[in-house]
Amino acid sequence: MGGRGAFEKSGSTGIKEKFREYSTIGYLNHIKIVQWNKGKNNSTITYSNTKNTTYYSYSKEHKRIEHIYYYRNHRLVKSVDFYDKQNNLAPHTHYWGKNGPVGRKKHDPKNTFTMNEKDMRLYQSAIKWNSGHGR
Repeated sequence: MGGRGAFEKSGSTGIKEKFREYSTIGYLNHIKIVQWNKGKNNSTITYSNTKNTTYYSYSKEHKRIEHIYYYRNHRLVKSVDFYDKQNNLAPHTHYWGKNGPVGRKKHDPKNTFTMNEKDMRLYQSAIKWNSGHGR
């Protein structure tokens, strides 16, 4: 998990340890739970070391899983966000650009969607995990 600029330094063997910005802290349903090592604000992981994968994203600040990230060809294509700014449950999804740098327009009401069945299943597992591992 390199995120941001680290992926560009990855080469053919994946992101070198010294450039990794995220670490795996556990697994839930065979999906990695990762956290950002560079600070508290839990930055979005825009690129993945693994080609087609899914990650849960853990917030050190809030001590809980707060996102699900889906990747295709190493690029973030979809995210599920669990909380709004007031820390209320407000799960929803966003899609990320397919061309050019990975990104999306923040707070775009046209890019906020309800969760599908898979999202809901993974979300419910994360909420259950949070109740046993969080605060």
